[in-house]
Amino acid sequence: MPVNKNLLIKNNLYSGVRAVIVASQSGVENYYYSEARGDRYYYSITGSTQSPILETVNFNAYLSFTMSGAVTYELKMIPMAKGDTCFLNMSCTAINSSGSKGYLSKVFGGFRHTGSALTIIGSSIDYQTKTDFTSAVGVSFSASGTQSVRMVLTGQAAEVIDWDIYVNYTKGYHTLISGSTASKIDPWYPPPPTS
Repeated sequence: MPVNKNLLIKNNLYSGVRAVIVASQSGVENYYYSEARGDRYYYSITGSTQSPILETVNFNAYLSFTMSGAVTYELKMIPMAKGDTCFLNMSCTAINSSGSKGYLSKVFGGFRHTGSALTIIGSSIDYQTKTDFTSAVGVSFSASGTQSVRMVLTGQAAEVIDWDIYVNYTKGYHTLISGSTASKIDPWYPPPPTS
């Protein structure tokens, strides 16, 4: 019986990579630059001269900022394109300026992109939350049009809240089934090694 071997999976670590996360509050845009690390998984056809194509990455980074009052802060976290999926496994912590109130949330869920819609997988994101604040303070994830996964943070009146966001997600490009090329790779992931 003949045996075909036509894929070679490569794992390439990356670190010190800068992610740009755009946030908006009351019509003001803020840009956060966060150093990140993770793994990239490429495939290439064995014996082919074609460049390796990115199949999936995991991404680990950190964000910190302060918000004042009952405001909403929106961050475009993960750019998405047709055929992409993302798996969220994030942690969020917050504390008020006096240290008398705190907030914790563990986020689990994901999104898929059909080309015309960016949709939550399984219709909901799971949040495990502990809080000393009113129900107004919190974190949620939703689609920002069809372009990206958005994280929304909500503050509370008369409170100055400092947030620490531990960013951890895996993004799948699914190039094995879509046949797309590496041209859609988001810019913060370094190119594959040339050797």
